[in-house]
Amino acid sequence: MHSKQPNLSNGRRSENGFGPAVGEPPPWVDPRRWGSLIGLAGGMWFIAGYSPSLGPVVSTVVLIAGLGLVGAALFAHYVRPVSLGPMERPGRVALLTYVACVVGELILINLGSRGLTASGYGGLRPALIAAVVGLHFIPFAWAFGERMFYVLGSLVAALGVVGLLVGVMGVPHAAEAFAVTAGLVMQAIILLYARGRFAPRATTRPTV
Repeated sequence: MHSKQPNLSNGRRSENGFGPAVGEPPPWVDPRRWGSLIGLAGGMWFIAGYSPSLGPVVSTVVLIAGLGLVGAALFAHYVRPVSLGPMERPGRVALLTYVACVVGELILINLGSRGLTASGYGGLRPALIAAVVGLHFIPFAWAFGERMFYVLGSLVAALGVVGLLVGVMGVPHAAEAFAVTAGLVMQAIILLYARGRFAPRATTRPTV
């Protein structure tokens, strides 16, 4: 369900803006906005880490694009913010889900990397990481009531899987290309989130 967006023209908040009255923290202390910075950093890690293998021209273009998306998201979050909707404090189940997903992510990347190396496909590790990172986002949608994570996780995981398949077929630098694309997609989705295109669905989030 989309939350009603306040009118923030000229940087002024309407009566339906931020604060306890509407159940939304001010932008500078909103943990949803700070949390999304992790995703922006992760996207830049994919881009900066794997784009050099695609050549200097492509690397420069995607780095500029990535930095542009980061800047646009920060602007949307903190300079001209819109309402993200009411927020409830995460319950124990949500926090446990987060920890389990992060631990599971690290385990899957480690085991998957060993499997790829043993099979002679160690160079496909960037696509594996993208696939696992995407998968670990999906449960967050239920845990935190943020449907954005369904879209983010599904797209990033799909790009990682396709990168693995194309890489196994022998296409050079396929894993790096799809990992870089996954990074750009992460940043684009977070920018849309910052612009209020996704609203929390608090009724689906565990509260115990």
